[in-house]
Formats: sequence, C-alpha cells, structure tokens
Amino acid sequence: MKGPLRTVVVGDALLPTRLIVEALEELAPRMEIVAALEWGPPDEAAVDEMALRLERDGPEVEEPPPDLQEILREADALVVHYCPVARTLLAGAPGLKLLATCRAGTENLDLAAAAELNVTTVHVVGRTTEAVSDFTIGLLLGEIRNIARAHTRLSQGLWDKTFVNSPYTPELQGRTMGIVGFGEVGRAVARKLGGFDVRLLASDPYADDDAILAAGAQPSSFENLLATSDFVTLHARPTSGAPPLIGEHELSLMKPTAFLINTARAALVDSQALQDALTRRGIAGAALDVHDVEPLGPDHPFLGLDNVTLTPHLASSTIDCMEKSPRLLAADLRRLFKGEVPRTVLETGDLAALAGP
Repeated sequence: MKGPLRTVVVGDALLPTRLIVEALEELAPRMEIVAALEWGPPDEAAVDEMALRLERDGPEVEEPPPDLQEILREADALVVHYCPVARTLLAGAPGLKLLATCRAGTENLDLAAAAELNVTTVHVVGRTTEAVSDFTIGLLLGEIRNIARAHTRLSQGLWDKTFVNSPYTPELQGRTMGIVGFGEVGRAVARKLGGFDVRLLASDPYADDDAILAAGAQPSSFENLLATSDFVTLHARPTSGAPPLIGEHELSLMKPTAFLINTARAALVDSQALQDALTRRGIAGAALDVHDVEPLGPDHPFLGLDNVTLTPHLASSTIDCMEKSPRLLAADLRRLFKGEVPRTVLETGDLAALAGP
C-alpha cells in the first residue's frame, strides 16, 4: 500500500489513548494517527467491570465509542485496548487492513469476522509476563507461609503462630512445583523459581519438550504433575466450551499437602469442586487472584475458609505492565511493515498491503 496507514486509536481508563499514540508515532510515516478516542468512562473500576463482561461474553455485549463506526469508514488501521470490535464494526470499515490490540487476550475482538474480511490482526504477547509471574510467586509464598493470615491476626490484636497448615508448612527448597501452561508467564515463573532450588515440572501440549528442558523444567503428563507436585500453578488459557481444567477428578489426584495457585483464568477451575476439596482438606490450600464472579460478594463461600488466600484480580496491576504494552505492539508492527510475520499475528489478512517504508 502506498502512503501512510490512516490509523484510529481507542484507549480507555486502564490504558490511556495518549500512551498508545506516543508509541505509534514512532512508526511515522508508515502510520498516521487520524483519530484518537477513549472508550468507556474515566473511572478505572467501571472499565474493569466492562472489560470482565467482554472477556466473559465477547465483543457484542458492550458498545464502542459512538463516533467510531463513522470514523472507520475512511480508516486503514484500528488500534485498541479493551474497546469492543464486533462484526458490525468491521463490516462497516471497508478499507480496514489492520486491527491491533494492546493486550494478549482477544475476547473483545471478533477474530472470525476479521479473518473473513481479510483484516490482519495483531495482539501483544508479554506485557503481563513479569507482573503476573512476580505475583504468582508472592501469592504462593503468602498462602503456604500464612503471610496474609498472620497480618490479619496481628491487626486483630492476636499474636498467634498456629495456622491450619502448621503441621506441614513447607519451605520451597527441594519441593516440586508443577507449572500447567508453559507460555510466556509459565516460563517466567520457572526462571524466577530457579533461585529457590525447587524441582520444576511442566505440562503443556503445545510446548516443545526441548524448550521445557532448556528452561530448567522436566516435561510431564498433566496427571503425573498433579499427583507429584507440592505446588501447582496454572498459566493456561481455558478452551471455549470445554470443562474446567481442574475439576473434582484432578483435585483428587493432588496430595493432601499440595497447594493450588491460579493467577490465570477463573474458568480453568471448577470453583465448587475446589471449595469442596478445601473444606474437606483434600488439598492443603489454594491462592486465587481470579474468580468466577468479580467482585466477590461478602457472602462468597471462599471467604469463610481458613486455607485459601484471595486477591482482587491484581496480578497484572503494575505501572510497568500498562506502559510497556503499546511499545511492545509498536515493535511488532515495525517488523510487520518490514515484511516479517511476528508471532503475535493472529490473522494474516493481506500482509502485502501492510509492507512498506
């Protein structure tokens, strides 16, 4: 394509439009920002709730900015964060060649429609890697060493060192950590846990055994990992229409002294089965940053358990995480414009139309 890509940017309260525009301006003259919009209210909590609905139900459940459809009629590229991009929006943009999101998840995009309409679609990989892997290890330590529970008791005026897991409170050294899902975050968890001298197992049907071994872990079947690990941490994505990865059977395979950590997706775990396992001490404990219903209500059954640590979907909430995502996207778009195909391309579309100076 000759000339610049006429680009529309839509940010939100979680990732301001300004940050996306600043990153894309480095790609001039290939990209020309013709419109910069904000999606949703200025309140982060409200946008968070809207984003959760998108992640659960897809791009049709929320409306895009009211002017976006008209603006897209003359646009070549659309770059968003959480803004919903449904089939109707794409169908009304006859010249659109590129759709990009500054996040890894694509629940807010109609990928099938993008493919049918020959629109190249790109997402960001790696923006949450450091934040979520850091948090995973912190959450693990918080649960197995009773850090949050100890603080709560002290705030209540209690000097008490006895907890439900006191008979088997573990150290990390020499224990086995099972990592389910060995993508960006899973590998980062493995790298960071290397300093704790743990034995690492990894289960991921899409990961190459040599890559797992190179990261210091041992490839394992899913069931063997569950049966032999002292700690199990989830870093996979749920499959649409499939049952939860961790249900009653899977929990029954785990040791009674084992702990489950989930900073990935709530849909990976059957919450009722987990509640039952925790209540009857089928496993030692759990630490959860993601939940079936967010925010948790005050009567949620997990809040009454003494062997679970809960956080409010906090793992990726760092200043670095949001600020780096537009830069990561810009780097991949630069490669795309040079004729390369980055691994972040989800739908190839007409790549030749994007290559250029």
